[in-house]
Amino acid sequence: MERTEKNAKRFQIVAILAGFFVFLGYILSQNSEFYNQMTIYKTFKFLEPLPKDQHTADSSVNSVSQIVEQVCSGFLCGSVNGNLGNRLFVFSSIYGIAKMKNIPYIIPKHDTLLEVFNLFNDSTLQVVPNDRKCKQTLYRRERLCCGYDPTMLNLDLTKGYTLITYLQSWKYFADAQVSLRRQLKFKASIETWVNQTMDSISRAHNYTDRDDVIFIGIHVRRGDMMMSVASYGYQVASPEYLHRAIDKFSSLTNIIYMVCSLEINWVKEHLHNISNVYYSNPKHGATKDLALLAACDHVITTVGTFGWWGGWLSGGNVTYFKWPAKSGSGLRKQFSKDYSDFFLPEWRGL
Repeated sequence: MERTEKNAKRFQIVAILAGFFVFLGYILSQNSEFYNQMTIYKTFKFLEPLPKDQHTADSSVNSVSQIVEQVCSGFLCGSVNGNLGNRLFVFSSIYGIAKMKNIPYIIPKHDTLLEVFNLFNDSTLQVVPNDRKCKQTLYRRERLCCGYDPTMLNLDLTKGYTLITYLQSWKYFADAQVSLRRQLKFKASIETWVNQTMDSISRAHNYTDRDDVIFIGIHVRRGDMMMSVASYGYQVASPEYLHRAIDKFSSLTNIIYMVCSLEINWVKEHLHNISNVYYSNPKHGATKDLALLAACDHVITTVGTFGWWGGWLSGGNVTYFKWPAKSGSGLRKQFSKDYSDFFLPEWRGL
């Protein structure tokens, strides 16, 4: 009799536990958000860097798709839209901040930069299949579009942030430039086109070897800054500036000037006395023009971010027009007092 009572109690306990788990399962099945809410407790895993011969966007995306996608540690996102020069500033600045903070910078595989550069996963950058995680972040806006804002570094490293808007200061990525130069390598097809173009230009100027030539890139931007956005305070470089900049390289020999601009006729009119000039066809598009500037030994910029990046990617001597904003304008207030947050200290302003 005593044994029968004990068995009955055991059966009751088992029945109660079974009922509890059935009830719990029902509750979870009715809550479609439960799984998503739980993902914040899972751990983001960094990928090991790929071998150099495997640094491609496709292999990066495939590798990332194999990891646990949920994130509980901090991470950064940013805009994936915009013209090439602006986009490069956003990418590089967020990359620099993420590297400084030792947290990942996440970009989706549809980022347009992946069509231009061989971006790859490293200890900072993570290329992922979509931007789902970036839609669940806090937003942090800069105080200056063309200056350094140290408050952008005040981050809770347990949370995800989308940093906006322009982030146009080299100071954000000052300590990450070596890694950035490894990231910002043009696609092989673009590199091949550039090499063939520069070899052809060299031969057309009676040089048998590209290495015998010093290419000086010249980027001239005028049109939109004199029309659609002129009222905000943009100033364009004068012909006198271009001649002064060219004079700074007069001690060099075997020079070929590589002009990239949407204002080719204007440049031809004002640089008619300069010999050994190649004018890039505007129909080549922004990507190829930027790659040509990057392949030059030195670069003369005027205004805007496109020329800025042509100079930076070249790694050579760079001159710039040092009055890009009208005094007292809204644009001028977006730069630091002496423009030193925007222009690199080793570059020469004229």
